[in-house]
Amino acid sequence: MDTNGESNGFSVFTVLRALNRRKWYVIAPVLLITGAVSVYMLKQPERFRARTLIVSLPVVQENDWTSGSGAAASGSIEDQLRSIRETLLGGPVLETVSKEYSIDPEGNRTPEQTLEALKSRIRIQVEGLDAFSITFEGERPQQVVQLTNRLAELFVERTSDLRGERVEQADGFLDAEVARLQAELRQQEEGLKAYRQSVAQLLPERLAANLKLLENLQQQMRSKTDQIIEGQARRVAVIDEMKALEQRGALEAAPRERTAAEVRLDEQRLKLRQLKARYTVRNPEIERTEAEIRELEAIGIPAGAHRELSPLQLRYLALKAEALLIDEQLRSYRQERSGLAKDIGISERRVNSSPGLETTLAQLTREAALTRSRYETMLAKQQQSKLGERLQKSTNSAGFKVAEPARLPLAPSIPRRMRIIFMAFVASLGLGLIGILLAEQMDTTFDTVEEFQRFTNLPVLSAIPAVSNRAARRRNGSNRGSSGVDSSGPGDGDSVFTQEQSRHYQKNRLSVLSDPRSVPSEQYRILAMKVQQWAEESDGRVLVVTSSAGGEGKSLTALNLSLALSTSLTGPVLLVDSDLRRPMVHQYLGLNQGQHDTSGFSDLLTQTGGDFTSCAAKLGKLDVILGGTRPQNPVGMLSSPRAQELLAQWRKDYRLVILDGPPLIPIADSHVLGALADGVVVVVRARQTRRELFRRAVESLSAANVLGVVLNDVEYGDTRYAYAYRNYQRHYLDRS
Repeated sequence: MDTNGESNGFSVFTVLRALNRRKWYVIAPVLLITGAVSVYMLKQPERFRARTLIVSLPVVQENDWTSGSGAAASGSIEDQLRSIRETLLGGPVLETVSKEYSIDPEGNRTPEQTLEALKSRIRIQVEGLDAFSITFEGERPQQVVQLTNRLAELFVERTSDLRGERVEQADGFLDAEVARLQAELRQQEEGLKAYRQSVAQLLPERLAANLKLLENLQQQMRSKTDQIIEGQARRVAVIDEMKALEQRGALEAAPRERTAAEVRLDEQRLKLRQLKARYTVRNPEIERTEAEIRELEAIGIPAGAHRELSPLQLRYLALKAEALLIDEQLRSYRQERSGLAKDIGISERRVNSSPGLETTLAQLTREAALTRSRYETMLAKQQQSKLGERLQKSTNSAGFKVAEPARLPLAPSIPRRMRIIFMAFVASLGLGLIGILLAEQMDTTFDTVEEFQRFTNLPVLSAIPAVSNRAARRRNGSNRGSSGVDSSGPGDGDSVFTQEQSRHYQKNRLSVLSDPRSVPSEQYRILAMKVQQWAEESDGRVLVVTSSAGGEGKSLTALNLSLALSTSLTGPVLLVDSDLRRPMVHQYLGLNQGQHDTSGFSDLLTQTGGDFTSCAAKLGKLDVILGGTRPQNPVGMLSSPRAQELLAQWRKDYRLVILDGPPLIPIADSHVLGALADGVVVVVRARQTRRELFRRAVESLSAANVLGVVLNDVEYGDTRYAYAYRNYQRHYLDRS
């Protein structure tokens, strides 16, 4: 029970079958859409169009030197199209036409609405580099022609009048614009000059000098920093040496307390020696120190001040004086470095601001140049306009003329009924074909035997065509006698049915009874022959007929199969309606429900012992046991020992027992029956049973005794082998 996939295969026959089967997908849109469009187009009023051609005339210049060639054509129609629309569709032209031709004679519209309606019926189209056409549309052809020509005349007149007005307006505008640009240019040039003066030191041309000055200041800054570091190192060495002298006793035999003048004198003398070691005698600092020493010596030193000091004391005093000198030098160096830092900051700001100033200066320069260019251009236009004004006064020629007046239209322009109806037909046809394509893509049912065989490995026991009630009645009418009784029965012709019974069998598609020589009857006999062959080979006695989800025709297949088997088997055949939840066999056979509902299969399952023959109805050589009363627990009843006991009894009394079981997917009844029976036949209905349902049903059926599948309701007319069935009907049925 393996499946091979879901490929449908594609061929011309597949397309033809899809078109034939879903023809209403095309017919319905074609009828509805094409019909609706046809009705709508027939109701639309006819409208006529008239067209006139207008060309642009060249404008001759006054002097050859103004144009270079002596004559120049006006601008292209594409460039003038906006001006043309404004002139033609403006108020004066349309108002004149509306009054002359009484566009709204009844006065139902306002003047604005009348002009808008008139404007919507006018179309302007470019026909060449120097030509355009005016098209007007209306319902009366004579009025359309007259109005179109009148529009062209008014346009030419209006254009000639507007040219003089535009020249005067252009002159006033150009004069004002030239004056404005001249003032703006003067203001920008003065602003540029003032800006250059305010940032003279920061201009880009001073960038090299500013960079050189910044480099010198940075070099001095580094030199001053080195001096500070050197002085700090010397001061640390002096302090360390003083501490060492203090430890050696330089302060123990300290001299008397000296006066401030003495201390100052010693410091200045030590400072003088150091300065002389560094600078020349003409250094200002040396001169100031010597002068201060002379002043201190002039003050005088008290008695006893010149007591001799030890070398340690002298060295200590010298180091102390040197430390004071170093501190003063460090203060001076730091002040100088602070001044250098300020100068470096100023230089850096100058250098950094130079690119921004350059950008601003370039922008101001560009603005001034742009204004000058606009001023020169506008000045040239002013001069050219004055020349054009003199030319306009000297020549009174118009810029356009009518080259081709409008003619009376021979046929309406719209609506183009046939074209639109044809387009609607094509669109509806395409919509229908798309619908068929989508429906086929979404359809997962089986259509032919080949599609089913490509999907699964289960054999197709028989392919039953669709039973046509009309054809069955026609053939039965030809075989029916004057009494209206059909002499063809399920057996050897001994059974006789009334006309009412025959119509009932035809209505319920019991073709083996109603039309025994039809193609469906022959297919049921082929199915019966295969079942008989299976029974002889496997000694099978009980066969279950079921389907996937219901509605596939399992009960109809079980009935026709049982009727066909009853005519071919030598032993008796029993048909049991084992669908206890929804028994249908009595409705197909037209049996009295009041007589058999209380004594059916479900009633036999609830009894213990007894004879079942009283529950069996006779139909020729076929015994039928109906479903009976609907039980509460069908699965429990089918799984009971009583069901096995009945099947064992029927195996002895009948050559073959056909069980009409319920569907496989919704309920478990057929699974129980499949385990009790010797074989299972699954009914699949073409164009209804979906592949996923059939796969699930086959996978859920664990019985290994599945004989195969009966493909029901197959359309043979669109298949490759339809000729064989038509030939049978033509040469075998029609002549019988």
